[in-house]
Amino acid sequence: MADVKGYNLVQQNPSISWDKAAGFNYTKEFEGETQAVRGLFGRYVRAGGATSIRFEPDGATAKLYVNYAKDVWSGDGVVEQPVEVWELDGNDQEYSLWEHPTVKSLDFNTLNSTDSATSTTFNANEINRNRIKKQLEETIETDDDGNVKTPTFMTATTSSLPGSSTDITAPACDTALKSIYRHLVKEQDSFQRPQYTLRHTFTFSHGYNYGATVIQRAFGNVNNIVTPSQMLTNSTIGESTLDAAMITTLGNVHVYSIPAGVSPSSYQQTIDGTTHQWGWLKCAPRIISEGRRKVTVSQEWKLELWSTWVYSVAS
Repeated sequence: MADVKGYNLVQQNPSISWDKAAGFNYTKEFEGETQAVRGLFGRYVRAGGATSIRFEPDGATAKLYVNYAKDVWSGDGVVEQPVEVWELDGNDQEYSLWEHPTVKSLDFNTLNSTDSATSTTFNANEINRNRIKKQLEETIETDDDGNVKTPTFMTATTSSLPGSSTDITAPACDTALKSIYRHLVKEQDSFQRPQYTLRHTFTFSHGYNYGATVIQRAFGNVNNIVTPSQMLTNSTIGESTLDAAMITTLGNVHVYSIPAGVSPSSYQQTIDGTTHQWGWLKCAPRIISEGRRKVTVSQEWKLELWSTWVYSVAS
């Protein structure tokens, strides 16, 4: 329904359009007596907020089109309905086999074995890891005739339990290390694992009552790990509220994409004595302010197994 703006001026219903390249376009249309429309034309020019203004005189009457490119709303304050978009990107990330969760879960630090001859304590996994790398990258073990032979670490059976009497030159090799050696020999030196990036885009006008709160929230917990549980109940740590479709989506990600060795309850894994948290690392926001028309806040979270020594968990 048209909105009467005075005896000689009427504002028609506004039009909102959207296309992939330009985004949103909001256009106000006025029609009335030529002089009144010309006066309104001047006021919009002086205001400076419009992207383009078109004046179409037709004798005694005229039309005025005021366009706001990528504008999201014509209202003010709390009645505004911002544009909110959630996106989840899933990419297959390639990792070295040495980064495989089964290998990373091995203890490479504790001196849990003792040499029978010298009483020297050592870590069998560390010794065998170095022997595997040496076999592949440096000197290959050969027999007396110079032929390549099965490496000693693949056949050693000496016990490597804490406190046992063992031989430091050939401690028993863990099954996981034997498996990685067999794969590396066949030149399979990497594996793929999905890596997810969650992206949130929030667009609002400068008159939006909660604009300051939105921007402040974007900087909260930056460079901190948001746990899967926190992400789904984000109000507890002040994060953006997920929509229903994204809650369902992330719920499935948290069930079916959890890395091997990570606890399905705490989403944690201890690696080399350090607790690692599987969760969403919150990145710094990107904020775009377009003159007097709109503000766009973009944020990303990256799902990975993060060291709690390097990053703190959000609270």
